[in-house]
Amino acid sequence: MSKLTNSGIFIPSLKQPAASRPVTDIPTPERILVPLVSGDGTFCRLTARIDDTINKGGIIASSDDNSMHVYSPVSGVLAGRQAVLHPIYGNVACAVIENIREKGEDEKKESDINLSGDEVLEIAREKGIVDELDGQLLAEKLAACRNSENLILIADGSDSEPYSSSSWAVINESCPEVYRGLKLAGIAVNTNNIYLGVRLGKKAFSSLQHKYMQEIEPSVFINAGKKYPVNYKFEKDLFKSHPTVCRIGVQACLALYRAAAFGEAPSSCIVTVAGDCVANPQNVRVPFGTLVEDLLRFCGLAQNPEYVIIGDAMTGIAIQNTEIPVVPGISCLLAIKNRVQPPAHACIGCGRCARACHAGLLPYEIMRRLDNMQYERLDYLLPEECDGCGACSHVCPAGLDVTYKVLEARDAQGNIFVKWGTGDEL
Repeated sequence: MSKLTNSGIFIPSLKQPAASRPVTDIPTPERILVPLVSGDGTFCRLTARIDDTINKGGIIASSDDNSMHVYSPVSGVLAGRQAVLHPIYGNVACAVIENIREKGEDEKKESDINLSGDEVLEIAREKGIVDELDGQLLAEKLAACRNSENLILIADGSDSEPYSSSSWAVINESCPEVYRGLKLAGIAVNTNNIYLGVRLGKKAFSSLQHKYMQEIEPSVFINAGKKYPVNYKFEKDLFKSHPTVCRIGVQACLALYRAAAFGEAPSSCIVTVAGDCVANPQNVRVPFGTLVEDLLRFCGLAQNPEYVIIGDAMTGIAIQNTEIPVVPGISCLLAIKNRVQPPAHACIGCGRCARACHAGLLPYEIMRRLDNMQYERLDYLLPEECDGCGACSHVCPAGLDVTYKVLEARDAQGNIFVKWGTGDEL
């Protein structure tokens, strides 16, 4: 669940020129690596046989109880298995698909969509749709919201981080379909309070409402504030009567619509490729399993980057090896030069991290108690409310990675052990 507060920070927008360019399809790669992991994170066993020809959308792996599946994002030949150390999944087995065939899509007839909430959840679960905002299985995220009172459901297309513009690219290309997926998600959580959030200037926002006014009620669109993380502007009475907010990604909404209307499993995502080392920044439609190095090669590098980051600059993960596949949940890829970081000093107690925290936490106090091993007092500071947005680290004048400390306290769930070091350090 998201909280609506007045906190947050202002960060520079580095979205151009990618944001103003149309979505581009990457040429068919020579091979892809598909992690044998279902949408809920279950490791699956390969069910297709080596050297089999497989079709796009066909099942290539299943969980032990056969309830979750991995679908092939392309048509080609299953050439084998390969272990990959992935920054998201860890050490994971991947299906290697080669001799990929570009096959013209058969025209599919849209099914009549008249589904119950349970049926929507079942479709989202069966197709393994992942919410790109946080990497959660969409079905589990929606199921957790079903019993919430006064719920607002928002398809978040704001792209609030500095570089990312993939959500806007999806809205710009497929806004009516995103809205239909949002309505299905609303059925799943039993709410009519659905909104499509964007982050535009007043003129561009009005143009968006006017463009789709025949298909989408203009009041469905809401414009995000300028702060990071997203701080939506609601009328006071709306905020008072609907204090609970669930945000889902626009790519997840589009995937939900296509799964319900055409029976499709997600096979690709739109990724913003940007950064000061990228020669041709753009939003690219990428089949799952495409290697990061192939994506960077397609967009071109003006110079060798010091950092390659999966995700945006605020919350992304730096990777050392680019021979890893794009997986559901990745919507931004950065190649950037070395950024000069100020030397870290001790916390000066300025409180800037607390003022920046949109969850209303006291990051400096969580960090202090963690460092002083006062673990029994952490529960009172609610570190589990942290979503890792990185705002506290961004504003820290001492150069401390405050977010890392808060997340360490959050993920420990009360079980924190003293780090004694290795034998070489004794």
